Amino acid sequence: MKINLFFFVANFNYGGASIAILNLLKNINRKQFKINMIFIGNSVYKKNIPSHVNVINIKTNIFFFKTFFSFFKIRKILLISTKDKHRNLFISNINYSNILSILFLRDIKNLKIFLYERTSLYELNLFFNLVNFFKNIIIKKLIKNTYSKADKVITNSYTLKKELKLLYKIKASVIYSGTIDKLINKKKIKKKKNIKLISVGRFSDQKNHEFLIKMISKLNNNYKLYIYGGGKLKNNLKKLISYLKLKNKVFLLPFTKNKYKIYADADLMLHTAYFEGLPNCFLDAFNYSVPVIAYNGKGGISEALAYGKYGKLINKLNEDKFVKSVDKFIKDPKSLKKKIIPSKKVLKKFTVNNVKNNFEKLVLSQF
Repeated sequence: MKINLFFFVANFNYGGASIAILNLLKNINRKQFKINMIFIGNSVYKKNIPSHVNVINIKTNIFFFKTFFSFFKIRKILLISTKDKHRNLFISNINYSNILSILFLRDIKNLKIFLYERTSLYELNLFFNLVNFFKNIIIKKLIKNTYSKADKVITNSYTLKKELKLLYKIKASVIYSGTIDKLINKKKIKKKKNIKLISVGRFSDQKNHEFLIKMISKLNNNYKLYIYGGGKLKNNLKKLISYLKLKNKVFLLPFTKNKYKIYADADLMLHTAYFEGLPNCFLDAFNYSVPVIAYNGKGGISEALAYGKYGKLINKLNEDKFVKSVDKFIKDPKSLKKKIIPSKKVLKKFTVNNVKNNFEKLVLSQF
């Protein structure tokens, strides 16, 4: 009998969690698992979900607390779907949804629950508005009591595993987010008029693109910065670019599944996020031999760069330090490019197939 898998991510749109789940949906063993995908509202990835996956799209007109209210529908669906089936697993992603999964679903018979933590828990110490502040306080109080009731807690980095142990005394297993479809040979270097700088990530407060754009305005070199993403802050960033007179220097582009278009001719990746789980964009950059300069924020940022072995880490969020580091790279790129070489040796464990195999083994161990 197949194991019935229910993957859940509230917002199935641009972001590392969604991409990681989509890769699992496409590659997981269909002979052993029946696969369901649950998400709320619209999704940019809906058309990319394989036909063998049962899509459960929760529709709602509620704007505030829509994930909370959607769980009443999710509970009803699971009560029906698991009634006559004895091997069922619900895989939740991201802390708020993880807490609700335990509160709403833990008492359902024949249902095991995995909680996947994909971003640093220190994010709960940061807030960008009053609602966010109170929400984070509630999440911090509930994590310990709810996560301990899961059948398995998973993180996408060893840094997050340590955070859970240190902050909440919760044990977790590590399964990376499979982001690499195939390993790329060393790219040919072409001479260009402008240095191509890139940044990849949602246009959200977490990613701190405002700092990046302000910092870039201080560079005097021949460069162009391409920020690939999408999200609620796009208009704000457009206004900032216009205000700083950078329309011919900085470009906001939609995220594309075609990684070649993003990374193939890039010279340098810049990353200024306050926190991460483990940045998939770093792994893609290594795969395409693109050096990385990153702010050493909370979570798995430093782990992904092997604590400076694979790229340049900047410990303080300081514009001048970033500018000096970028200037140094533009004048003499060799030292930073050398750090790409050892990173190539570890990429295999981040391939989609390797991560899929590890996930399947963990699931099978529970039944």
